[in-house]
Amino acid sequence: MKYPHGIEYSYRNDLLALSHKLKLSLKKHMAPIVPKMAAEVTNHLELPTGTMVRQDAWQDDLRTAFERIVRDMGKPVDDTIKSMIKYGPMTNQYNKAEWTKLIRSQYGVDPTKENPEAYKELMAQWSRNNALLIKDIPTKTMLQIQEKTIEALRVGQTVPDLTKDIYDIMAERTDVTDSRAKLIARDQVAKLNAQFTQERQQDAGIEGYVWRTVGDERVRDTHDAVDGQFFSWDNPPGETDGNHPGEDYQCRCWAEPVLPEYLEFQASLLDQEEFA
Repeated sequence: MKYPHGIEYSYRNDLLALSHKLKLSLKKHMAPIVPKMAAEVTNHLELPTGTMVRQDAWQDDLRTAFERIVRDMGKPVDDTIKSMIKYGPMTNQYNKAEWTKLIRSQYGVDPTKENPEAYKELMAQWSRNNALLIKDIPTKTMLQIQEKTIEALRVGQTVPDLTKDIYDIMAERTDVTDSRAKLIARDQVAKLNAQFTQERQQDAGIEGYVWRTVGDERVRDTHDAVDGQFFSWDNPPGETDGNHPGEDYQCRCWAEPVLPEYLEFQASLLDQEEFA
C-alpha cells in the first residue's frame, strides 16, 4: 500500500502558507519598531528639563505589536483549520483505494462495501488534534520571538548590533516554523494513514502484519530492530514503545499485512455483509 505523498504535500503547503502570513505580519508590525527598541535600551536620554526618558517603553511597543499580529493571524488560522478538514476524507479514500488494489491483486475480488460511519470518529478526532496544532504554529513562534527579543534587549549592546540580533531572531524562528510545518504535515498524515490501514486490516480479519521500514539511515534503531518481524495488531512490539508502524512521531514504516487464506477471507467478507 503506497503512502499518500500528494496529500502530505498539499497539507504541508497549507501550513507553509500560514507561516508565510505570519512572516508578513511580523514584517509589518514588529520589524519597524526594532531600531527604536534597541535605541531605547542602549541610550540614556535626558530632556532639557533634566527628566530622564523612560527606557522601558519598548515593552509597551512590543506588546502592542504582538497584539496586532495576533489579530492579523486570526482569520488565516481559522481558514487553515477549515482547509485542513478535507485531508481526513482524502486520506481515507486514498487508503481505501490502495487497500482495494491489494485485495484485488491477491484474491481477484474487491473488499465489501464499507459502512461510511466506520471512520467518521477517527477523522473527527484527527481534525480536532490538527486544529490544536495549527493554532499553536503562530502562537509558539511569537512567544519564542518575544522571549528571545526581551532577553536580547535586557542584555544590551550597541544599537546596530542589537537591531541585527533581533532581526536574526525573527528570521531564525520563522525558519524553524517552516520546518515545524513540514514535520506536522508528515507526522499527521502518516499517523492517519496508519490508523486507516490498521482499521481495514482488522475489519478484514487480518490478525497481524510484518513490520517494514524504508531501509535508509534515518530509520530509528528500535524500528530497524523489528524490521521483518511479525506482530499482532493486538500486541504491538515493546521495542517501539507499543507503537504500530506509522504511529510513532515521524515514523515512515508500514504494516505489510499477513493475508488469510482465500476461504478465510471469503468468510470475513460474508461476516461484513451480514453486519452491514
